[in-house]
Amino acid sequence: MFYMLNDIRKADVTVGNTTLNTINNQAHTYSFNTFTLTGDTNMLADVDLAKGEMDRFSANNYGTHQGNLHVLGMNMLSDAPEGQDVTEIYFAQVGLKDNVINGVNETPTANQTTADTPIYKYNVMYDNREDAGYFLFTKGDKVFTPGGGTENTGNPSDAFNPSVLASSVASQVGTYAAQNAAFNYAFSHSDSYMPLPSSERFAISHSNQYAINETPNYTTNLGDYANKAIWVRPYTSFENVPLKNGPKVDTINYGTLIGGDSEYKELRNGWGTVFTGYMGYNGSSQSYSGVNTYQNGGLIGATQTFYKGNFFTGLTASVGATAGESHNMYGHENFSSLMAGIASKTGYNLEFKNGKYIIQPTMMLAYSFINTFDYRNSAGVKINSDPLHAIQINPNIRFIANLKNGWQPYASVGMVWNILDDTKVMANDVRLPEMSIKPYVQYGIGVQRRWKDKYTGYVQAMIRNGGRNGIAITGGFRWALGKEGNPIQKVSNPLNKTAQVLDTTNSRKIIKQLSQDQRTVLGARAQNTTKTTNVKTLKQI
Repeated sequence: MFYMLNDIRKADVTVGNTTLNTINNQAHTYSFNTFTLTGDTNMLADVDLAKGEMDRFSANNYGTHQGNLHVLGMNMLSDAPEGQDVTEIYFAQVGLKDNVINGVNETPTANQTTADTPIYKYNVMYDNREDAGYFLFTKGDKVFTPGGGTENTGNPSDAFNPSVLASSVASQVGTYAAQNAAFNYAFSHSDSYMPLPSSERFAISHSNQYAINETPNYTTNLGDYANKAIWVRPYTSFENVPLKNGPKVDTINYGTLIGGDSEYKELRNGWGTVFTGYMGYNGSSQSYSGVNTYQNGGLIGATQTFYKGNFFTGLTASVGATAGESHNMYGHENFSSLMAGIASKTGYNLEFKNGKYIIQPTMMLAYSFINTFDYRNSAGVKINSDPLHAIQINPNIRFIANLKNGWQPYASVGMVWNILDDTKVMANDVRLPEMSIKPYVQYGIGVQRRWKDKYTGYVQAMIRNGGRNGIAITGGFRWALGKEGNPIQKVSNPLNKTAQVLDTTNSRKIIKQLSQDQRTVLGARAQNTTKTTNVKTLKQI
C-alpha cells in the first residue's frame, strides 16, 4: 500500500499492482505530468458530499493503460445537503475515465456499492460519460437506475447507517419483546388451573367442604391448586422480525421466570382469588446489516387473579431494566433501558362432555413503557430516545382435552396487534425512522401433566408468522408446598344405587346398595361428624 499524503506535482507517475491510499480527511486533487496504469490498482479516497469533492488524479497526459483503477473504499467526510436526492462528483478525465471501476461490484446492481457516514448510508454509482467520469451518491433508501435516475426502496431505514439504528431495534426486538414474554408467562396460575373441569375446580375452591359426583376420567389429586406453590418457567424464541420502517432482524430471546402462588382465597358471591409474585431474568441477541447487539436484564412483578365459575380475569404489573452492548463497524457501545408495564388477561371456559373437552377464549391487553437512556455511540453520534409507549392486543383461543391420569393436551391460536408502539429516536439532530412490530399470528400445541398431590409440569411450542416469524418454546414446573392434602372425595349421584368414598385415610367406609332411608340417615350423620370426616354436605356438582 502506498500512502499519498503529500501532493506530487508535475511528476511522471507509473503505477500498478498496488493500493493508493489518499485518505487524510480532506478531499484533494493530485496533479501529475503523466499518469499510466501498468496493472490493476486499488484506490482509497476521501469524499466530501457537502462540498461535492473527492480525492482524484489528474494529468496533462495519459499513457497506454494496462490495468484499471478500482475505487474500493471511501472515507465519507460529510453528508449531502438536505433535500438533494443525487450528488454527483467529478472524478476522472477523458484519459482515465474508461479505466475506472466502482468498488467491489456489490448490491443492488453490478455498478453500485455503498458508503457510510456516521448517520446515513449512500448508494454509489460510477457514471462514465463522454466528457468525464463521475461518481453519483444517493441515500440508501433510493436505488440508481440505468441512466442515473433513482427508485425508492420503500423502507426509510435503508437511508441510514445501521449503527445508529441499534437503539430503535433493541427497544422493539429486545426490551419490548422481553416485557411481553413476561406478561405471557406471568398468568401462571390461571394457565394451569383453568384447563380443569368446573367440577374439579369447584372441589378445589371448596376443599374439605363438599364431596362431589365425578366421572372416573380425571385424577382426584388436585389439592395443589388450592395450596401455596412455587413455579419456574424458562422460555426461548428463535425469530426474524421484519420491522415496519426498519431492517429485518434475526433475534433470539430467552429468559426464566420464577414465582410463587398464594393459597386459594374464597371471596363473596362465589369469587375466589390467588396472588402471585415473580421475578425473572431476560436476555436477547439481535443481528442485522453487520450490527450485533446483546441485552441482559431482569424484572420483578406481581399478579392477582380472580375466579368465578368458568370465568377468570387477572392483572399483572412488572418493572425491570436491561443493559445492552452493540458491535458495529466503528467498534462497540453500551446503553441501558428501563421497562415497566401492566397487563390483564380475561377468559371463559366452554365445557363439553362434563369438562372432558374445553374451549377457552381469552383476551390479553398490555401496556408497556420502555425508556432507553441517551448515550453517544461508537461513531460519536448522540442517540436521544423518547420513551416508547406501546399497547398490545392479543385475542386467543385454546382447545383443551382432559384425559386420564392428569394429561391435558391443548392447541392454541391467536393474533397479536401492537399499537402506539413507534420508536422516536434522534441521531444528533436527525430524526430516525419510527419503527414498530407488524401484526402477527401465533399458533401451536402444548401439554400439561399433573401427578401426585404436588406437581404440575407443561411444555409448549408456538409458531409465529407475520410481524414475527419463528418459534417460541417454553416449559414450566409447579410445586405445591406444605403437607399432602386429601384427595377429592367422590360419591355417587343420589339417584343411583351406589356411593363411593375414595379416600380411606380418615377411616371412611365404602357403603354399598344404599336405600332411600339409608341415604337420609347418612346425610344426617355427615352433618354431625364434620371433624372426623371433613364432610359438611353431600352435593351433586
